[in-house]
Amino acid sequence: MSAVEPATSESAIAAPPRRKVSWWQPRAWATDLLPFIVGIAIWQALSSADIWPKVLFPSPLEVAQAFVADTKSGVLLVNLAVSLKSLVLGFIAGCVIAIPLGYLMGLHRLSRNFFDPLVNLLQAIPGLAWIPFAILWFGLGQGAVVFIIVMSVFFPVLHNLLTGIRMVQPVLIEAVQTLGAGRVAVIRHVIFPATLPNLMTGIRLGIAFGFRSLVGGEMIASTDGLGYAIFNAQQYFQSARIVVGMLAIGIVWLIMDRLLLRPIEVRTTMRWGLIRDGLDKQ
Repeated sequence: MSAVEPATSESAIAAPPRRKVSWWQPRAWATDLLPFIVGIAIWQALSSADIWPKVLFPSPLEVAQAFVADTKSGVLLVNLAVSLKSLVLGFIAGCVIAIPLGYLMGLHRLSRNFFDPLVNLLQAIPGLAWIPFAILWFGLGQGAVVFIIVMSVFFPVLHNLLTGIRMVQPVLIEAVQTLGAGRVAVIRHVIFPATLPNLMTGIRLGIAFGFRSLVGGEMIASTDGLGYAIFNAQQYFQSARIVVGMLAIGIVWLIMDRLLLRPIEVRTTMRWGLIRDGLDKQ
């Protein structure tokens, strides 16, 4: 046995190769679909039992028929496009304000002392509480809805980012500073990578809260979008179309999470070794 072999074995043990995570594996998709299949089966069983009138509790088949009809007529796609545009604009605006402010408050004590009381006061006010002012300032329409989404997205992103900055271990900063790194290098190579997991959590929560405010805002402050479609269907007792709007929101969220948010997480936090996914341990 050569002298090189032990070293090779030790290095292999110390740094095992990580399996590449793929979100397109059939096994993962089958696991994700199973709860939905069980849920639809329970839904169908309750509908067949005639516990509630059909007008109040539509069957999966009625919802599927309404979904196909609204898709063919283009109503669902038009409302979905309006809602997604409002969500994207509100989310981007909320992040553009929250992320710089979060780093400013987290890295500068005077800024944190100045903004912290105001932020703590405003975070207790739900985004939907801003609807009256949104209508007064922007009128009925997309502007009011976008403003409501901004107020809902801003605080989850800001507070998760602040939490991530507070969790950065001082020993890491001191170790980099002993190597001659300045403040900019510390922020770039230590603080920013360390805050990415919390920032991604804040972004996910921000989008989720943005969806909720989107629906509520469109019900009251808009004349189009998925929220308005749900509210309008309720006025005419079209329960199947109410479920169609609700499912459209949920499906869009799942697609965004699977195709956009998780790949971003893989390419940032997991790639840099900050967190590890359960699939790597299988």
